[in-house]
Amino acid sequence: MIYSLAHSLTLTVAFLVPAISAHIAFWHPSMWGFNVTQQTFPYDNRPVAPLAGLTFDQWWFHGHLDYPPHPHDVFELPAGQPVIAELGCNKGATTWYNSSEGGDVRQGDWPCPKSPSSQFHTTGINDVKGCALAIVQQSDVSQINPEDFVVFSVNQTCVWHRFTTFDVPVNMPSCPDGMCTCAWFWIHSPDSGSEQMYMNSFQCNVVGAKPDAPALAKPQVARRCGADPAHGVNEATPGNCTSGAKQPLYWFQQERNNMFEGTYAPPFYNDLYDFKNGAQNDIFVQPA
Repeated sequence: MIYSLAHSLTLTVAFLVPAISAHIAFWHPSMWGFNVTQQTFPYDNRPVAPLAGLTFDQWWFHGHLDYPPHPHDVFELPAGQPVIAELGCNKGATTWYNSSEGGDVRQGDWPCPKSPSSQFHTTGINDVKGCALAIVQQSDVSQINPEDFVVFSVNQTCVWHRFTTFDVPVNMPSCPDGMCTCAWFWIHSPDSGSEQMYMNSFQCNVVGAKPDAPALAKPQVARRCGADPAHGVNEATPGNCTSGAKQPLYWFQQERNNMFEGTYAPPFYNDLYDFKNGAQNDIFVQPA
């Protein structure tokens, strides 16, 4: 069964233990690791567990490559249209509560039922730093490398709302044989929690693509170029921005980082790295 991303793209927050801040993950049958529980691995590797200081095999696809989705579970990305993601403190806080160990605990649009925003590493709405969706036009995950993912949509208010909108670029090309690989990425503010990144991958397909849609450009590493008053940079330096298609921000792992910022100056999916809010419309090969 093919699910619409507009109705079913689900991200989830869950507790590691009751006294520790919660974490956010992507939840839907199209994802790798959808049914991974706290007992699946010898360590907590649920999709909600944060990624920090890990080897490549542990953080890449969240270490869930051996837990793939069913081939027919695919998110649809309608070209030029918004899609809705869900955020929640645990699986039971989302549309997918019926496969949660704790049952239905949804609380409207609030992503962390009966908990403050510190449970998702945020001191308030002004402290959110954005999250992103990225895509590779490849369905064979064994052929995908970190530098292949192209960020195509950003929501700078992520992760404040349970229901979060991502805009799909109108020029998104179709997927080979009707299947691409996508991933959700998030790095939170350093004001409420330790140094972490988040990655969850899922099967996806672009629908309604233009027959003459341009190809995705080769993504480059994003550079810090926005105003950063917290670190004494009061003015943006546009000339330092990475133009066009950009890779996700791989940070704070043992291996394969493309970001090397320090503990208290993490990279973010916002203007600081020239990730504009909404569809990333500059990610395509330009005509000669």
